[in-house]
Amino acid sequence: MSADTATAVAAIRLGVQALRAHALADTADHQALAEVLAALYDDRREGSVLGLLSALITDLGIRIGDQIDEDIAETVDEAAGYVQDAAGSRLERARALLTAPPTEG
Repeated sequence: MSADTATAVAAIRLGVQALRAHALADTADHQALAEVLAALYDDRREGSVLGLLSALITDLGIRIGDQIDEDIAETVDEAAGYVQDAAGSRLERARALLTAPPTEG
């Protein structure tokens, strides 16, 4: 692994550890959990972790398609879709449920 890649992975690791600490702190409540879910994925704003990851994977797929192989690029693009659609939509649904007003009954 190159030094640049190792540095980027270390920064990501630190960020994920900070999110984990915030969400799993003794004082964390449903709002803190919802904030972390929104940081991981929020379809209403740019910059969520999964949104950034999906964009990176998409860009890698484009580069692979341009320089190496379209079939590999398609597989990489599908991975980006899974990050955004499968994981992202489920996290968005969980966040919405956490922040919804309590139901009576």
